Amino acid sequence: NNHIPTASISSIKSFQSIGIMLGLLPAGYLSDRIGRLKILNLSAIVISFSFLLLILFRNFISFSFAELLYGIGLALNSGILLSYVTDLQEQNKVVPDSKLMGRQVIILNLTTLIGGNIGTYLFNINNTLPIWFALVGLAIYPVFVVCLVKSFSFTDNKADEENMTLVDNIKIFKKFLQKRKFWILLLLNVGYDCGTQFILIYWSIIYVDKLHFNLSLVYTLFMGALILGSVAFNKLIDGINNLVLVVVSTGCMITLLILSSYLTDRYLLLLFFLLIELIMGMMSGQISSMSNIAIYGETNKSLMLSFVSFLTEILVSVSLFFNDSVMKLFNDLKIMYIVSAIYFGIILLSIPLWKKTKQ
Repeated sequence: NNHIPTASISSIKSFQSIGIMLGLLPAGYLSDRIGRLKILNLSAIVISFSFLLLILFRNFISFSFAELLYGIGLALNSGILLSYVTDLQEQNKVVPDSKLMGRQVIILNLTTLIGGNIGTYLFNINNTLPIWFALVGLAIYPVFVVCLVKSFSFTDNKADEENMTLVDNIKIFKKFLQKRKFWILLLLNVGYDCGTQFILIYWSIIYVDKLHFNLSLVYTLFMGALILGSVAFNKLIDGINNLVLVVVSTGCMITLLILSSYLTDRYLLLLFFLLIELIMGMMSGQISSMSNIAIYGETNKSLMLSFVSFLTEILVSVSLFFNDSVMKLFNDLKIMYIVSAIYFGIILLSIPLWKKTKQ
């Protein structure tokens, strides 16, 4: 609507990844030091300000800067809620539970579906109304957090060490690099995040603008598929080994992406898109479960997850610029289905490490 070339969208979105990268390590450090809920509230304020910029200014530079701030806000959020939940598990002697993490993903996707449908309804009235809706919601989020925590008598958890030096933090990073679970998490996150960027950024352009499906219908269907995938993970995790589930879901994702690059029928493309979203829902449950297991018992939980996300975002930023170049070279969005399939192949590199960890 504001005359931004399609090929430039990846470049604009890459500023989000750069913002995440800039904010991740400070976010993990600060949440471990001063309290995780304080940083969550700060995250809501920063993101709401980035949305205000989107409303006020409409050009490549302002969009890029808004994405940068949005990324910093996401970084302040990244992994902190999971760290907080894991702390509560430890305090109440609750062991890591894949089904619990699966239920968390289901609830997250359900609330996203509700909020997203409100957003798409508002978008049909005016394209800035969804941003105002999100801005107001984020502005009242800190009040919601304070009320919720007080009603359940929770504490604002943080790590025990108060006087950490730079040398101490370097030692902590070195310890992370020596853990197999850290590298498993990194490979899972890199493969999943790089592989899903194309779909998450371009789904509305492909399925709404090019294939002429209704925006609200497609959004509802793909969120429904995500939720169904999360429910499927919750059901399957009882009877199937987590490692087998990762291999099968990754193999299905790669197959669906490659086949999508050859399809021309709009209904078949939509069906494959929904199957891709279903697998994404399953895989998000797997990654959440693995993250919960990996940080259980760790002192600096937020910093560990932030470090994983920091390295992931560096590679995601590189992948976005690479995607931009590939699309300009081939002048065809469909080539990105193949590129995304290759990214998902990175997940399979974690399998040997996972087997050694199990042994």
